[in-house]
Amino acid sequence: MRRACAGAVALAASLILALPAAAEPLPTPSDAELAASIFPIDPKTAPIEARTRPVEERTTQGSEQVVTLSSDILFVFDKAELPKAGPAKIAELVQDVPQGAKVSVGGHTDSIGSAARNAALSQERAEAVAGAIRAARPDLALTVEGFAATKPVEPNEKGGEDNPEGRAKNRRVEIRYAG
Repeated sequence: MRRACAGAVALAASLILALPAAAEPLPTPSDAELAASIFPIDPKTAPIEARTRPVEERTTQGSEQVVTLSSDILFVFDKAELPKAGPAKIAELVQDVPQGAKVSVGGHTDSIGSAARNAALSQERAEAVAGAIRAARPDLALTVEGFAATKPVEPNEKGGEDNPEGRAKNRRVEIRYAG
């Protein structure tokens, strides 16, 4: 082992010695050059943080704990497959649910698309989340249901106009349990 380490050190030293010496040190920029290289932040990019949402939001509704998962972040458009990191995140979200608790998983969509497609998609997404919960917490008693666009939390339209922010909040999967 010692012989291998000594050989590696000798090789590294020979490589360093073989490097050419720097002809001249790099010039140091003046204060004026540094000041000229700094650009102000474009104010149009600042609101991006304000528009980002976490994957989940936790609320209490009466005696129920509700974990709302944003479908826009969790799922690809019109799909119900969880991303690779999805099951681990869902397992983390249900780790504090009491042992043997009754948990309901409800899928929701916005009003865009056919009622039949929204019914199927909301059920498929609820089942995907429930599958991750079952894998992480087999002790929990799950009920799973797709609600499509029947239980919006925000209007899908305002004043006869499309309401994209409201529709985004309606696309969700909710995990509910007594807490």
